Parts: sequence; structure tokens; C-alpha cells
Amino acid sequence: MQDKQFMKETLLQSAHAYKSGKMDRRTFLALCGASGVAMTAVMAGDAKAAADHIVMWNWGGVSEECHGKAIGEPFEEKTGMGMQFDTSGPLEGKIREMVDSGNVTADVCDADLFNAVSLGPTGHLEPIDYDIVSKERTLPQYALEHGVSIILYGYAFVYDTEMYGDNPPQSWADFYDTENFPGTRALYKWAKGSLESALMADAVAGDELYPLDMERALTKVKSIKDDSIYWGSGSEVHSMCISGEASMAIIWQNRGKNIEEDTEGRYKLVNNQAMAMPGAYIVPKGNPAGREAVMKFIATAQEVPSQLMILDCLGMTPSNPEAFSEIPEEQQPYAITSEQNIDKIVYNDPVWWGENGSEAVNAFLEAIS
Repeated sequence: MQDKQFMKETLLQSAHAYKSGKMDRRTFLALCGASGVAMTAVMAGDAKAAADHIVMWNWGGVSEECHGKAIGEPFEEKTGMGMQFDTSGPLEGKIREMVDSGNVTADVCDADLFNAVSLGPTGHLEPIDYDIVSKERTLPQYALEHGVSIILYGYAFVYDTEMYGDNPPQSWADFYDTENFPGTRALYKWAKGSLESALMADAVAGDELYPLDMERALTKVKSIKDDSIYWGSGSEVHSMCISGEASMAIIWQNRGKNIEEDTEGRYKLVNNQAMAMPGAYIVPKGNPAGREAVMKFIATAQEVPSQLMILDCLGMTPSNPEAFSEIPEEQQPYAITSEQNIDKIVYNDPVWWGENGSEAVNAFLEAIS
């Protein structure tokens, strides 16, 4: 039984390699002949296996359940195709390696839109088919050739109400003002959010941030270095606030909501000048379920009910403008594109980050070390 299963998996992997040009016809035929199986049967089996489901590559946790319910279930009702998950995390290097090897196992990556900018031109992604996916169901600047924003998350900040009393910080200028607002700041160590916040604190308008003035931003970041600590994960910054180690912290807005709740309101979220970050779906080149199927999956994710379910389950804000007015009242303070927040937020530029991200992160890490 195990030998048969091994041979089946070997032949299916060979079919992927043959179709992608990584294996020549003679070798493929030899493998089929050695197993006593016709080449056409292997190819048909491979196609059937790929057509049974969409594989989403994401980071796991509660997002697996949320995406399955919000997108997987309505997609299956429409197409009969199920949804499976690879939760190992779609890092850029892993996507490159998978496509370059010819053994593509994921259909869609739950990633950032800047990944589409860095991976698309190198041939590692399928173009988005905007005859199936709707450009009108995302913000216009976030419908790119190789990726489309499905949700938005945001960088905002929280502060300790017991420390600041009747004079709370309300802007990034206040966040960086250690004289009038003393206390320890917690910044995200991977630069995103921190660089933009520093420039806005230094009087750069939100719609004039890009291209980022790196020297100016790093000078501002270093100006509060003696009062700063740095985090690398949501759980880490959460603990910094719960313990009182940080009096203010740059934070994802959905994590800020959790901190408010867990501290019973002692820490408060400020969404003024929050940075809207486009989470996106990108499609690895040669995805096993085929381009049409995965584009229909992405189109399902754009629908208002799916977007509102993701908001309710994960705290990620809809990117479909049709959903903005449907955001429930209890979610209004925390959703980036709610009617309560949309006029005071700033929009991230994924093109700049896709083209400059590595250099920006390295410069930031050097500045805070």
C-alpha cells in the first residue's frame, strides 16, 4: 500500500515537472512505463488532483478557520472545489524557490501587495485576470498587475491612559515627543510603519511620504532611540503593553483592539494618521489548480459578505469600497476604512516598498542597533 502511494505521488510530481519543462518527455515516459501506467492516465490524474481544491499558502492560526469560512465555503458552493492550506508562511524566498523548482504546490498566497511588485517582474507570479477579478472591488491604487488587495491592515499606536491622563497623545508628532509625553516607545523592528510614522512626526504630509526620505526618517527614529524598545511579533508587543513595559507602541490596529480589551481600556488605540497597508493575494506561476479557478477564488474573496466575515473574524478591514458602509458600528473605531477613520488615514505605497524594501529594512536595523 505504501509502495503504491509512493509511486502515485512520484508520478504526480513528475507530471508537474514535465508540464513545467523541468523534466524531459523521455524521462517522464520511462517513469510511466516502469510503473505500468500510461502517460495520459498520469496527466489526467494530475489534472483531477489539482482541480479538486484551491491551496492557500498563509501563516496559519485562526486565519485558517476564518478564510475557510469566509471564502472557502462560498467558493465551494459556487464551484464544487474545496479549500486546503499550507500554513508554513509564503515568504518571498520560498515562493521563488517553489516556482524555480517547478514543483508548485500552492494556488494563492496570502501576502502583502509589495510582494507582487518584487516577484511579478521576475516571472514568479501569474498576472491577475481582471476580466474575472474586479478592479472596482478594491482601492484603485491597489489593483496591480500581479497582485490585488483583498484586505487592509493598519499601523496605528496605543498609549497608556493612566500615564497620560487628560493630555493624551493624538498624533505621530506626539508619539515622537518624549519631552511632553515621556515614557518608553515600542517600534516595529522591521521598519514598515516606523519609517512613515517618523516622517509624519517630522511634519511630512501623509500624501507626500513617498518616495521615503530615508535620511530624514532615520534621524527622527534615532532621536527617540534612548526611549525605545523594539518588537518583532504581535504577541511580543502585546506583552510589552499588557506588562506596562511600553507606554506607547506602534501596533497593527486589530492587535490594538485586543490590547484595549485585555487591559480593560487602560491602553487606547489612536487611528489618527494610521497607515493603511494592503494585504493581497498573489498567484505563484504555474499554480496547480489553473489560472481561471484561482481567479474565481480571488473574486469570491472580494465579495462584501466574505470581506465582512474576515473583518469580524480577524479584524482585517475590507478593501472593497462597497463594504465600507457595511462595517458594523462596533467595528467602526478599529476598521481602517470605516466611515469613522477613512478621512484621517494614510495609504501605504506597495510599489515603493516592493522596489526598496530590503534596503530600507537594513538601514532601519542598522540605525536602531
